[in-house]
Amino acid sequence: MKGMLLLGLICVCVNGLAAEEKKEFYEPGIMLPDDKGKALVLRSCTSCHTLEGVPAYSKYWGFEHWLAMVDNMIKHGAVLDADEKIVVTRYLSRHYGTDKE
Repeated sequence: MKGMLLLGLICVCVNGLAAEEKKEFYEPGIMLPDDKGKALVLRSCTSCHTLEGVPAYSKYWGFEHWLAMVDNMIKHGAVLDADEKIVVTRYLSRHYGTDKE
């Protein structure tokens, strides 16, 4: 009986770990332009939300505004290292901002 209970607990723990490793992503909700940074945006942003609201900022947000937003998202759990943060910010400011390099 104790062996069955232990086996059951192990199965629950293993299934729980597998569920944590399998990460769900939201559909972006918009077509993202192919460019350096697209994959990072999809990986880091859509794990928490869609991207449907992003185009609303395209007429008045530049690099600095997007950088502040990306920093805020990192504080809320987005996973980006320092170099990736800059790539994502450039992508957003170029395609959804005022920086049309």
